[in-house]
Amino acid sequence: MYKLIKNIIDNLFVNGYDYGMLILRIFPSFYLFYNHGLNKLTNGVSSWEWLGKAVMPLIGIDFGHVFFGFLAAFSEGVLTILVAIGFWTRISSFFISITMFFAGLYHIVDGDSAESAFIYLSIYVAIIFLGSGRYSLDNQLDKKI
Repeated sequence: MYKLIKNIIDNLFVNGYDYGMLILRIFPSFYLFYNHGLNKLTNGVSSWEWLGKAVMPLIGIDFGHVFFGFLAAFSEGVLTILVAIGFWTRISSFFISITMFFAGLYHIVDGDSAESAFIYLSIYVAIIFLGSGRYSLDNQLDKKI
């Protein structure tokens, strides 16, 4: 009976890994982009400066606030789209992971919940290790090279 159920499940999920990677890339990336990145990108320089001033002094960096804030906005806004479509997935996930680490650190120091930042961090670290999967631009481009 066990083998019968296992065979049915295995046949249902023949490409389960690749569909799982597609879901893991698209949904968290959409929510991170829509709920966090879009506003940070469109609010411009004052938002970037605030981001940089809020986070970088926590690790002893007291310069380049606009630059570091822009990197956070770029990471949450642009790189999430690249991950969702599966283009430069691992490198984009690496930079998003760094951003989420600093976001979590900021929320901990501020006394807020860092849960969502660390959940995003764990998702993007997993994507770094697992790659983009079959249903991605990375995979399609690798086939052509």
